[in-house]
Amino acid sequence: MKRTRSFTSPDQLPELLDLAAETAKPAGLSDALIFKAQVVLEELFTNIFRHGYRERGGTVEVALETEGRGMLLRVADWGPPFDPLSEPAPDLRKRFAEGLPGGAGLVLVRSMVANPRYTREEDCNVLRLRVEE
Repeated sequence: MKRTRSFTSPDQLPELLDLAAETAKPAGLSDALIFKAQVVLEELFTNIFRHGYRERGGTVEVALETEGRGMLLRVADWGPPFDPLSEPAPDLRKRFAEGLPGGAGLVLVRSMVANPRYTREEDCNVLRLRVEE
């Protein structure tokens, strides 16, 4: 099953999370996989609106497709070019010791997905990932 939807506000996060569950459940994917996909989607979605669009708004297009015992995620945005896979992992111990917020999101996403790929297609950032059992 494949579902695609566009979102124009960070306030639509609950709708995105519901979309992930609605896509996965008919395929018989586990609650653990659904949760993992939702965590990944929430982190990417929130970062796009917070950092890519800098709170001023834009569109995020999400395509979800079940495949075997996993789910393919495609997340696209029209913000400035940004490849989250090429960013060096932050020193989380140092950040936490210094009381700095954030920094763990991309580390978390990378640990929860397989075969992540980033491309810049014309004016669009496209991230493709697979979440597996």
